[in-house]
Amino acid sequence: MKKKKLWLIVVILLFVLIGIFYYMQYASNVKKEENVRTGIPIGKEYIKKYYRADFIFKSYDFIGSYVNSTVYLDGYIKGHEDQVISIAYDYKKKKVLNVSGPDWFIDSRNPKKYSEY
Repeated sequence: MKKKKLWLIVVILLFVLIGIFYYMQYASNVKKEENVRTGIPIGKEYIKKYYRADFIFKSYDFIGSYVNSTVYLDGYIKGHEDQVISIAYDYKKKKVLNVSGPDWFIDSRNPKKYSEY
């Protein structure tokens, strides 16, 4: 009888731990999505201001939060769908850190305007 109770407690604890794990994963994903939704308009505004172009967002990639608070917003410039533009966005400071892409695009940056972010 005691063995059955012990196994029941172990099984219940296992289910509770699995539930906590999945809840933490869900909460983490929700926070990531919120950071991306906040960063997209900031990134688009930055590209518009400094490169005079329209950025179309496609996907994102997070660096582990234990490393830094950067998310890479990937997309393309309207009319250049085959060339990837990546915006490094700091979601804690809410500012664009860097933009990478093909040379023709990076060279088109308006040199008279410097980052205010």
